[in-house]
Amino acid sequence: MNKSNGAKAPVVLLSVALVSVLLSYLSSHLLQDIWHNDPIFLHSVLEGACICVAIFTFLTMWQNYERSSTINRLVGFGFLLVGGFDFLHTYYYPLLNHHPLGFDDISSRYWVLGRLTEGVILLLGTFDRLKGPQKRSLGLVITIILGASISYLVYAYQGWFPVLLTANGGVTTAKIICEYIIIALFLLNLLLLYPKVKQDEYIIEKYLFVALIIAIPAEQCFASYLSLSSFDYTYGHILKFVYYFFLYKGLFASTVTHPYLYYETILNELPIGIINYDKYEKIRFVNTEAARLIGVTSTELIGLSALVFEKRFYKNGDKSTIRDVREGAKRFNNVFRTIDKGTEKVELEISGFRFSQGGWLLYFNDAKLAHLFENLQLQTKTILNSMDSMVLVSDANGRVTMCNNSFIHLTGLTEEEVINKRLSKVESLLRLNLSNSNIKKSHEGIEGCFLSKDGVNRDIVLNLNSVQGIDNSLIGNVVVATDISSARKEAERLRQREKLAVLGQMAAGIGHEIRNPMTTVRGFLQLLGEKNQYAAQKPIFELMISELDRANSIITEFLMLARNKHTKMKFQNLNDILNHLYPLIEADAFNQNKQIRYIPGTIPSLKLNKNEISQLVMNLVRNGLEAMKAGGNLTIRTNLIEDKVLLVVEDEGCGIPAENLAKVGTPFFTTKDDGTGLGLATSFTIAETHNAQVDIKSSSKGTKFYISFQLPDVLQDQGKMIV
Repeated sequence: MNKSNGAKAPVVLLSVALVSVLLSYLSSHLLQDIWHNDPIFLHSVLEGACICVAIFTFLTMWQNYERSSTINRLVGFGFLLVGGFDFLHTYYYPLLNHHPLGFDDISSRYWVLGRLTEGVILLLGTFDRLKGPQKRSLGLVITIILGASISYLVYAYQGWFPVLLTANGGVTTAKIICEYIIIALFLLNLLLLYPKVKQDEYIIEKYLFVALIIAIPAEQCFASYLSLSSFDYTYGHILKFVYYFFLYKGLFASTVTHPYLYYETILNELPIGIINYDKYEKIRFVNTEAARLIGVTSTELIGLSALVFEKRFYKNGDKSTIRDVREGAKRFNNVFRTIDKGTEKVELEISGFRFSQGGWLLYFNDAKLAHLFENLQLQTKTILNSMDSMVLVSDANGRVTMCNNSFIHLTGLTEEEVINKRLSKVESLLRLNLSNSNIKKSHEGIEGCFLSKDGVNRDIVLNLNSVQGIDNSLIGNVVVATDISSARKEAERLRQREKLAVLGQMAAGIGHEIRNPMTTVRGFLQLLGEKNQYAAQKPIFELMISELDRANSIITEFLMLARNKHTKMKFQNLNDILNHLYPLIEADAFNQNKQIRYIPGTIPSLKLNKNEISQLVMNLVRNGLEAMKAGGNLTIRTNLIEDKVLLVVEDEGCGIPAENLAKVGTPFFTTKDDGTGLGLATSFTIAETHNAQVDIKSSSKGTKFYISFQLPDVLQDQGKMIV
């Protein structure tokens, strides 16, 4: 009957009901002689059977209360009442000899009360908006109080109710009216149920539809029988039992059978294998995929113990997973077992958990799929780790699920500080500052900056892209951030180089023109200083000559900034140049009451121009010494880091203000009263000529200059060390 649906459902249900009525009619004819000869026995049997069905209806609902619908709950509690009224009807019926005296009218009133309860309860159940009690104990209390109250009123106030039976046990007009009221309630129920029986999701309603069709002729029999031995009386009781049977079957199907079949269908459609062991470690359920993976039918596995299963199917005598981990364990994940399918071996990846009431649920897949998925994850991670850009992957809730090596390297954070953390938390850790606050609404590159864990400010261009599933729902986000700090520095160097080129062109054009008259003036000043008549002005001439020499040195430095001629270099060691300069550096420091600390590391030789590197070092050293007070320490050290030789000059001065840091190396920028601003500019030019990079870190505790020399390709390839 569950398979009927749509427009055919009412026809099928009506057919079932009519067949049931017909079979009941034939049964009544077969039992009529027995009923006529001994009506007490069959009456007791049928009434007892109906009472039992009513009680079982209640118990079935009670046991499955949480998954029972409103109509199921009303039917369950309602038929507990009906069973109670039927019991009182049977108890007080004189001919059944259960009560010492017996009361025909009281018995018949409980009979009618039971039928009225059926009609009212079923009528209330057809209203979807009516809600049953949320707690079953409350429903039971209400049912008991209501039943006890009505039963007491019927017994204590008999004079309030009309006589329902005649002297020979037939029906009075009052009982006929009551029976037709009950029939009217049943007909109303049929009309209300009719739209629902066409829909597959209504289960109990279909059975109630059949039951009510059977109940109507039953009530007609009870409204028209002439005596206790008449055929109508026999037929009515058999119809009543059949009606109760369909009602109970509907409640059982909707709370037990249908949910079980529904979830079994779901489990059989899942693409993973599922096996359920009971608390005795015997298999009680196997879904279709599990049977396929193991290579047998579900029927062959049901009832097998864990021990028998492992002996029959596991390769190499492996233990079953639940026998492996059952001691105190509640769950296990990703355990591998090999199933022996005759000529074929299948490796399974098994996980499972223990039920609180006992028993296990195992779910598993072909390990090949797991390996394929792991390989796909590894490929994805390898691709992400090969990218220079930083990558963060988050789920739909904004929690980070993956980050690549570039992110770890550039931010200084660890995976533990990032994975499973919210994007907002990572943003806070990095003090991320974006130029556009609507980042989550845009897929375009947005510029910003962040502070790495080691205190380095990095400029980035950030893109946020959402990841959508096959149903277009959001399943995550991918954040890609490109570090543009080096690119910006390189762009700044190019601009600086262009500026220096312009200056160089200017210097080349006017340098000689200025130097020629300066040389002439200097020569005449020297001649005048040698004449006796100008002896008194000789100090003035010497001062003028020194200023001309100073101007000439400035022109020399100015010309060096952007000269285009190729610098002659040869392989030599930076430590050798520093060793040669050390006495001069030490003398300068001693004269200023300051200390020099020289820490040479093991480094390879590089292509260098000794004179230019000496000028670069002396410029940095003298600037550092001038920045420190008496007693300060200036440190010079060299070392090899990866594929670069690093020269570090560190002072303990007051540091460079943040607003001036970007201007360092710009020609003619200086904070000294007598400086030209060309020393560091010349040093930067020399570094660029040697393909070296200059980085500066400065604070109130001092300034560090880092000059990184790239190893020549021949040294990188051969690992040749020239010390």
